[in-house]
Amino acid sequence: MALWQVMVGLMIESAQPLLLKWEQLIEDQGGVTAEVKVDADLRGFSADVISRVCFGHSYSKGKEVFLKLRSIQKIMSNHGFLFDKSGFLDKLKFRTKKQNEISNLEKEIESLIWELVEERKRESSSEKDLMQLLLEAAMSDQSLGKDFSKQFIVDNCKNIYFAGHETTAVAASWCLMLL
Repeated sequence: MALWQVMVGLMIESAQPLLLKWEQLIEDQGGVTAEVKVDADLRGFSADVISRVCFGHSYSKGKEVFLKLRSIQKIMSNHGFLFDKSGFLDKLKFRTKKQNEISNLEKEIESLIWELVEERKRESSSEKDLMQLLLEAAMSDQSLGKDFSKQFIVDNCKNIYFAGHETTAVAASWCLMLL
């Protein structure tokens, strides 16, 4: 079976529970039509697809990573994180508190991702998903060093989780809207 067929199968596995949920919602509201708020569902769907296709595990294992990344995003987008009308000392205290929150979340995210990496190493999977490719690249490049190799893997995983998650959810929302 070709790689793209495997990936499509994994995407279908992610979509089926969502479709069943929506069908049940329609039935619960009379069986003809229903109002469905899709953004949270599509965010969950995109997270599940990314987890399955790129990292070979279900959304439940990556859920904490997504929630913590979402928390960082909310902190960063709060009005006043960078600029504030308050005095200098108030602004400094506020920014320091928020920066500490972000730093703690980043450490937790790094720890969670590294747990997933260690789990994958123990599995010694023959699957060629993104996680496996990252591990092989980091292990084969002797110039990276152990600490940089770990950081390389974690940073790439964070980028894929964060960037891929948002863009996939937004793209799916637009596709549904256009349909």
